[in-house]
Amino acid sequence: QAYNCLIHFYKRQMAEPLDLAGLTGLEPDNKKVCTIEASCVTGFEPMAAEEVSNKLGCEAKVHRGRVVFDIDVGRVKEVLKLRIVNTVWVMVGHTPDIEYPGTEEEQLVKLQDFADKNLDWDKGLEVWRTVTGFQGEMYPTELVDKQQESEEGNESSPKMAKLSPLTFRCTCYRSGTNHEFRSTEVQKLVGGRVQEKFNWPVSCKKYDLEFVMNCDVNQVYCCINLTNISLFNRTVTYFGPCTLRPPISASLVMLAKLQVGEVVLDPMCGGGTISLEGCQMGPQYHIGGEIHSMAINRSKDNYLALKAKNNLPSQPPADFFQWDCLVPCLRDNSVDVIITDLPFGKRSGSKADNRVLYPRTLLSMARVVRPNTGRAVLLTQDKRSMFVCFKQVEKYWKHTKQISTNIGGLTALVFLISRTGESPPSKSS
Repeated sequence: QAYNCLIHFYKRQMAEPLDLAGLTGLEPDNKKVCTIEASCVTGFEPMAAEEVSNKLGCEAKVHRGRVVFDIDVGRVKEVLKLRIVNTVWVMVGHTPDIEYPGTEEEQLVKLQDFADKNLDWDKGLEVWRTVTGFQGEMYPTELVDKQQESEEGNESSPKMAKLSPLTFRCTCYRSGTNHEFRSTEVQKLVGGRVQEKFNWPVSCKKYDLEFVMNCDVNQVYCCINLTNISLFNRTVTYFGPCTLRPPISASLVMLAKLQVGEVVLDPMCGGGTISLEGCQMGPQYHIGGEIHSMAINRSKDNYLALKAKNNLPSQPPADFFQWDCLVPCLRDNSVDVIITDLPFGKRSGSKADNRVLYPRTLLSMARVVRPNTGRAVLLTQDKRSMFVCFKQVEKYWKHTKQISTNIGGLTALVFLISRTGESPPSKSS
C-alpha cells in the first residue's frame, strides 16, 4: 500500500501531457502556422499566457512551467520580445501515445524512427533559420569534420571558402517509470539518426542548433530550440549574489496591473532587476532604493548599460538611490505601487531578522504609498514571517491574494496586498 501511494504521488509530480486541442501548427499540410512551446517559472504560467495574448494576439495553452501556442511562421521572431518566458522552442512533431515496445532496444528504435520519419523538419528548420539568422550550410551533401574544414578553409582562397556547416546536439528530457532506456542513450542514438539524415557535425557545447526530444509516460514530442542563450540574460549586465532573474521580475510587474503614469518603487532593489524590467514594459516611472552601497552601484551600472544591451531607442524612465527603507526619504502618499523581492532569510539576512524587518518595512511604506488605491507585490520564501507580519499591519494593508512559485528550487509566495484608507502618522508630525 505504501508503495502504491508513492507511485501515485510520483505520477502526480510528472508533467501532464500537452493539450494541443485547437492548435494547428503541427498539422502536416499547414505550412503557414507553427506551434511554439515557451518555458516560464512555475507559478507564473497565467502571466505568460496573458503576455502572449496581449503582445502576439495568440491564445496560449497553459501547462506547468510552460505555455504552448500557435503563431504565423512569419511572426515567430516576435516571440523573442516576450519578457516572462525563459526559453522558446518550435515544435516539429508530437504523439500522445508512442506505444513503447517491451525491450530497451525496441523502444530506442521506435524513438529513432519517430525522429526520422514523423517530424516536420522542413518547417521547423526554416523557422529556426529565420529566427537565428544562420548563414552557414544547412544541408551539407556529406559529413565534414569541423576541424578538417577549418583547416581546408584556411589553405584555400577567401573567394573559394566554403560555408561552415550547421553543428547540432541532441538533448532528451524524460519523465516516467515505464522507460527501459536512459536519456543519454536517446541523445546518442536519436542524435546519430539525425546526423545520418542531415550530415550535420555534432558539437555538444558550441552548437548552432539544439534538437530536443521530450519523453513523458506515453507522450513524445520534439522541438528545435530558438534561444540557445536563455532570454533571462537580456537585462542584467552586472550580477550580485541574490540577483532576481528578469522573467521573474517581469512577472511581478505584470501582477501589479500598472496604470499609465504610476510611480513604482522597489524599496530593496538590490541589482535593480525589477525596476529595469518594469521601465521597459510600460509608461510608468520606476525608482529603486537600496541600503547597500555595492548593490546600488550595480543598479546604476545596469541601468546605464540597458540602452546599449537591449538596443533601445532611448534611456527608459527610471532612477536609483541609496537609502534606508525603514526611514524613507519620500513625500507622504507619493508612490502608487511597491514591487519588491524581500530577503528570504537564506543567503541574505535570517528569518529571525525578517520577523522584525517585514512589519517595520510595511509600516514605513504605508506612509509613502497612496491610501485606498495603493498596492504592493511582495516576493518571499519566508512565508511564516509574512503571515505574522500581516496581523501587525492590517490597519494599513489588506492581504488580497497569494501565488505559489519556485525560485531557485525554493518554494516561495508572491503576496498581493492593497492599502486601506488609514494612513500612519506623517514623518513631520
